[in-house]
Amino acid sequence: MNRKLLLLLLFPISAFAQGVGNSSFGVTQIPVSGISAALGGSQVSINKGDILQTADNPAFYDSTSNKSASFSYMNYISTINQASAGYAREVEKLGLVSGYLRYFDYGTFTETDEVGNEYGKFKAVDYEIGFSLSRKYTDNISYGFTFKQMFASMYQYSAYGLGADAGVYYQSDNKQFTAGLVLNNVGLKLKDFTNNNNEWLPIESSIAISKKFSKAPIRFGLQYSNLQKWDLAETDADALANTKQDQITKIVSRPVYTFDNLLRHLTASVLLEPNNKFNIFASYNFRRRLELSTQERPGAVGFSFGVMMKIKRFSVQYSYSNYHLSSGSNHFAITTNFGEWYSKK
Repeated sequence: MNRKLLLLLLFPISAFAQGVGNSSFGVTQIPVSGISAALGGSQVSINKGDILQTADNPAFYDSTSNKSASFSYMNYISTINQASAGYAREVEKLGLVSGYLRYFDYGTFTETDEVGNEYGKFKAVDYEIGFSLSRKYTDNISYGFTFKQMFASMYQYSAYGLGADAGVYYQSDNKQFTAGLVLNNVGLKLKDFTNNNNEWLPIESSIAISKKFSKAPIRFGLQYSNLQKWDLAETDADALANTKQDQITKIVSRPVYTFDNLLRHLTASVLLEPNNKFNIFASYNFRRRLELSTQERPGAVGFSFGVMMKIKRFSVQYSYSNYHLSSGSNHFAITTNFGEWYSKK
């Protein structure tokens, strides 16, 4: 795989990264949890018990997550793969302490000169490690924090950053209505690929709600991402071409407060929850659809699907996300609770 192909494969990641101004750590826009992938990439108000979901909202407190572990694998595109693992433990008088590790591998590349002479091979990888603390504030409200570090290595270049996330989660007494609010990437980029140091990470904030019907096993979710920035279309070439000229001043401008810009913030999801052993997920990411699909053949770009089944002591997850007409990502995950493997005397 040569460096030109690498740039082509990185386009979906860089497109998201540029939207939040964080090109060094664009991998953080890729979901860690398979459930998050099925819910459109992120859903900060729906907690399904996967400890890797704390990467979306560290306020996802659940006492049943004590001693739980989660392992996931995602084939993103071509030879680009991601592996993640997480573990949680309830600590008395402190809360639910958890950690996760993400390894994102872009593959092995051959270094050549302009005439094709080979000089060797190199790897391109990203790492992210996070430690979270989730606590109950009241019976209905929980809050949490995640402290994380990101490292990226590509050819002879590397980047390193430290960040923190904060979140709040609300759940009604009957658990039919939930809401979440998160603040991500409060931290510092200590080093990037151009050797510029000590830059603040671009803060990103999201808010979401979900509602389940009392007489039907269906839950709807809606998330508004990037509260800190309205004009997400400023990096979209199609949107930039949508300009008009004032007949008097002759000034060419682009409309910013549009319905198109509103949609780029939204992700809608629906869950079929007949019981706690079998769930079906579907979602629609408006921004992904608008920025990564083609007008001639949009296909199913922007849609994501998933299923979760509990088989004895294991919860098995599968999700498929459509990033581009040519391909999508497959996400496999398995979770278990080690506390169920033995009983106290």
